[in-house]
Formats: sequence, C-alpha cells, structure tokens
Amino acid sequence: MDSVNRQTEWPCSGCGACAAVCPHGAIVLKPDETGLLTARVCGEKCVGCGLCTRVCHRFSDEVAGCDLRESPLYAVQSANPETIKNCSSGGLAHELALWTVRGGGKAMGAVYDTRTDRVRHETVCTEAGIAALDGSKYLQSDPQEAFRNALAEAKKDPSARFTVFGTPCQIAGLAKACEVSKVRDRFLLVEIFCHGVPPVGLWDKQTERIRKKLKANRFDSLRFRYKKDGWHSYCIRADANGRTFYGTRERELFWQVYFENVLLGDACMTCSLRKEVSLADLRIGDYWGRRYQSRSDGVSAAFALTDAGRAAIEELLRSGAVIALDPGTPEEMLRAQNMAGYADAAAHREAMELLKSGAPVEKAVRAYRSREPAKQKLKRVVLMASAVLPSSFRVMIRKRI
Repeated sequence: MDSVNRQTEWPCSGCGACAAVCPHGAIVLKPDETGLLTARVCGEKCVGCGLCTRVCHRFSDEVAGCDLRESPLYAVQSANPETIKNCSSGGLAHELALWTVRGGGKAMGAVYDTRTDRVRHETVCTEAGIAALDGSKYLQSDPQEAFRNALAEAKKDPSARFTVFGTPCQIAGLAKACEVSKVRDRFLLVEIFCHGVPPVGLWDKQTERIRKKLKANRFDSLRFRYKKDGWHSYCIRADANGRTFYGTRERELFWQVYFENVLLGDACMTCSLRKEVSLADLRIGDYWGRRYQSRSDGVSAAFALTDAGRAAIEELLRSGAVIALDPGTPEEMLRAQNMAGYADAAAHREAMELLKSGAPVEKAVRAYRSREPAKQKLKRVVLMASAVLPSSFRVMIRKRI
C-alpha cells in the first residue's frame, strides 16, 4: 500500500522518518527527476502497518509544537575563537556537539562527502569527528540510515543519548519517530533555520566550474560558508591539489539561484515546518539583522523550545563554553529570517518541470529569469558587479537593493 505517496498535494520533503521507522524496510529515499530525495514504497514489502503515516507531517492537519515567539531566545558565541572562525555563525552547534560527546553521548548532523559531492547525516562520538559536522551545508542531506540506526540503538540501550541537528522537516519527522519508538527523552533535537534546498543539478554545475578552476577531479575539502571576508560576506571555499578557490555570494550561480527563491524543492515552496512552530528542543541559526550587523565574526541565535533545550543552553553558559550576548526580542530576531512563503509558484512549476524533463539547470534558470521584471534583473546585475568591491561595500549594497 503506497500510503506515503498518497497525499501528493503535500510534496514529500525527504525527511527520512518513514524510512527510519518502517519495520520491514519497505520505504527508502530515492532521488526524483530533479535529484531531490523523496520517499518510495516497495509494495511487495509493505504490510500496511501505518507507522509511516504516524511520523509523516503530510498526514497531520497542523504542526502541534512550540511557538518560537513565546520561547526564550538566546544570542551566544563560542568562547573559542577558532571555533567561531571555522563555523558558519557563532559556533553554537559545535559547542552543543562537543558537550554531547564529552558527556558520553553521540552527535549527528550533515556531512559533506567529497567523493560524491553529496550530503548525508552521520553520527560521531569523538571530539575529532565533530569537525565534519561544522558549517552549513546548502544541499539536501540523506538522513535515513543515521536515523534508523540511532532509533534502533536508543530502543536497545536505555543509556544511549543523541544530539541531532537537521532541517525543520527532518527534525519534525525524527521527533515523531522518537515518540512512536518511545525514546523521545534520549534525543536532544536541534533544528536549523531553513531557507529550503535546491536541486542537485544546480550544485553539480557549481562543482563542475570549481573543479575546472582548481584543475582537480575531486575536492580535498569544501566549505559552503567560509568567512574569508567576514560573517556577512561569506563565500564558497574549495581546496584541491594545493590550490584554493573562493566563490563570492554575488558571483556564483549557485548562490544567485538559491536566494532567488524559485529553484527550490517542491516541498520547500509550501513548507510550514520552517516557520514559527516547531517540534524541536532548540532552533538555532545566524542572528541576522541590525543588532549584530557591525560584527564580522558571527553570532548564533537559539530558541529554547523545551525544558531540555533550555537546560542544554544554560549548561553551556555555566561551563563557559559559550558567551551570552544581548538576545533582543523574538520578534526582532525572526524579522530578519526568511519565514514567509515563496510567492512565484508559477515560475517555480515551470522551472521544475524543465528539470524533470531532463533540461539542463541553465535552461530552467533562463526560463524563470526571462519572466522577471526589469527591476529584479537590474538588481542582479548590480549585485554581480559589486563582487569586485570590498566586503563592507558589498554588504551595504545587498541591504539596500
């Protein structure tokens, strides 16, 4: 019974929860025509137990979770300057993972695989392993195996503890899977403020360009948000064969398309999970906005949505692992996040249909850009031209256009 794919009006986000709880291995995440992971059911293995529908948010009328606007807000930085340097914002996720493994638990998050140029969730139990979890990854991560293994371990071992980082859809699915498995108290669930995920063809085009620049077939390392010119003016950094490539947000096609909010996954365009209500213990991200716009190092924001989430942040503060800054108000912090829906549904449908038909990503981009108003086209030209300016000027231009 193909129960996972029945409600096609709510696109599958590929959160992996259904695959993780299926007792018969009847569900797997597989790439669709655009390369994005979606749940597929093997009818021969499915016995119709209904566990998949119990953990899938598509079968719920609404998200019954905690409201960010009514939750304690923290603004923090890691007390270690090297951690701040190596992380995308203020290093809070790194410190949470470090606190977890030092306490005998395991940390799970997205890891970039330079062999495949794809992202998957992995579980680490050593301090050395945390480095692979550092930094934002702007691709869909495959969590199904990591989720499945963690749930199995938690059910088998009452002492097992996990801190899991993921997108709101992944964390919502895992939260429900934990409840179904009766192990929710073994997991500290940490979701990241999410903008959505692009089709992998866009990233493949980007990596093709970078590899040509580096004259390499494979990267030694890659960071999506390297703070070469500061927190507000991040870039892609790739290393290979002793060479380094820096790709600014203004110049690289990947960043341009990502922030144009059209070529994102179908589920991202209508996602309610990335908004104000959450099933996580913590939601964390960059503290964008006016309060810290003059800082170039990075500041992390965290909403403590449960007692467990608040206890974790307070413990980091007590131990001196993180430093508290002025948190402002939830309204102020949320105002600088992309919480609204994406408006240009028609352009999205047209572009994604092109990709599903096998068209190259450049053709899909040209199709929706051809329909843009002149003001939007001028804005992109100005942003691209600003790539040659110092970082402070680029940031100023981005804020004003």
